[in-house]
Amino acid sequence: SLSTRRKHSRSHAPHTSTSLEPPHTMALSVVSFAVPASLISGATKPLKSLKSMRARSRPSTVAVRALKQNARTLHDSYNEHHGPEYLKYSGLDTTPDERVRRRAYYDKRTDIVRAHFKGSIGMDDWLFRVENKLNEFGFTGDNTIAMTSFCRDEITAPLKNGIHEIFGYAMDIDGLAGYCSAGVTGLGAGMSHSPTEEGSGKERYVFFAMPHIAVDSAGSAGDVIRAGRAGCSHACGALIAMQPKFEELKRGGMTIRAEGTCDHMNPEYSLLEGRMLRELQPEQVPSGGLDLVQVTKLCDGVIQKDFTELVRAAVDPAKADFAIITGVQIHSYGHTLDEWHPNMEYICPTSMTVVVNGKATNINLVDDTSAPTPRQLFQLRGGDTILATPTALAGIDPRKAAEEAAAKRRAAELSDEIARLTTATERASQSAAAALSALKSELSMIKK
Repeated sequence: SLSTRRKHSRSHAPHTSTSLEPPHTMALSVVSFAVPASLISGATKPLKSLKSMRARSRPSTVAVRALKQNARTLHDSYNEHHGPEYLKYSGLDTTPDERVRRRAYYDKRTDIVRAHFKGSIGMDDWLFRVENKLNEFGFTGDNTIAMTSFCRDEITAPLKNGIHEIFGYAMDIDGLAGYCSAGVTGLGAGMSHSPTEEGSGKERYVFFAMPHIAVDSAGSAGDVIRAGRAGCSHACGALIAMQPKFEELKRGGMTIRAEGTCDHMNPEYSLLEGRMLRELQPEQVPSGGLDLVQVTKLCDGVIQKDFTELVRAAVDPAKADFAIITGVQIHSYGHTLDEWHPNMEYICPTSMTVVVNGKATNINLVDDTSAPTPRQLFQLRGGDTILATPTALAGIDPRKAAEEAAAKRRAAELSDEIARLTTATERASQSAAAALSALKSELSMIKK
């Protein structure tokens, strides 16, 4: 095993007193009760260690062990997923050079994700900041219900599980690509399940809505390894299916489905497709269409607009406080089954609005909140096993990957700008020619 673990042992000295009859009594204030002799005799069993008690109280905790020689069967696809900050923690017994290697590896993995989604942070870090910031406005795990509008893909589960740990089971109002089709009725059902405040009856809701995408350890957008499936899979499938539609939109002559209509055999996708295509004009689509990262960012923008409109239509601010939190969920898994890399989850925060007593506050989650330390995250998330640091990063230079991705986007932007200016110049020339002709005609009339 490549995992390392710090072990602790404690000894418990048993009592040596003999059994006493009749049973003793123990005073507690003015009340006395009988204490069985077995509890104070040598038969008393030693208490179990705190570590074993914690493990028993968290049955969902999985000890992740990276067995590189057996990576094909132990790819960690269903073990707990974390962000880089959690995994940076290396315990107290690591050597300085290992600490350097560890941080360098996880920083590179983060650079690869940020090459596509600037400002992304680890899922655990994001959850920590969200909980702390919401607590400042009075939202806690015991007085709030959460509602999640994520993609229906099973790999969104780690984020849902993290939200469940804070707020208990959330109301699922999911849709393909995270686009909510539950409507005011769906939101109303979730709101009717909310805890209520004593006396005032106030309710509190936190709405999470976001699309998702995979960016593997080699920097390939859309690529993800799934448990038990041969070869490379992809996410988000709904947004990938939509990419050719933007090329068709660019060419012109495309008929877009009327707003509010859908294919009854494909309702969620058809609603999503129509809404996404209505968001752009043909001239706004780059000449080569939209890559998956661009489609995902467009989807996030659409979700921000439509979900905010939906929440405000469904929620009565005189009755409840609420928060709307959006972003992009990013799955950063290993590039191949033949080389082990830890599966990680990132969030790119895009908006957070909290409404208390009818007053809205917009929050920049990264700038307005403090990050926890790796040790704090490791302890808070019930960390048990420390994973070894992978020895390679699939031969990818994250700086080069970021530069290439940026260069590709800039080339597309330049092509569009050149096309726009060319058209504008042609129109300006025609306009100038018409203006010149008009001036000459006017001058001719004056001379006559």
